[in-house]
Amino acid sequence: MTTDSSLKEDGKANNPPAHTVTIEVDGLKHEVRPGKWVVRDLKAAVGVDPAKVLAEITPHGLKDLDDSANTDVHEGQRFMSHARSGGSS
Repeated sequence: MTTDSSLKEDGKANNPPAHTVTIEVDGLKHEVRPGKWVVRDLKAAVGVDPAKVLAEITPHGLKDLDDSANTDVHEGQRFMSHARSGGSS
């Protein structure tokens, strides 16, 4: 019997973990991959309700992010979600 050290016991590849960064969303820490994200995909990855707006917390205040926009995610970045404003009446 031969063993392959690149396979785990369950037969799946034993790849090293991908590099991640820690971000904070609504006060909770999340580990995600760094780099460019489509905002709607980032919201899904961290469990933000798709009906809400994701806003980046910056030194200058909140910056609302459009769901179809790209954002560059890096270590220590902070976000919050909030209800959309300006809905129809």
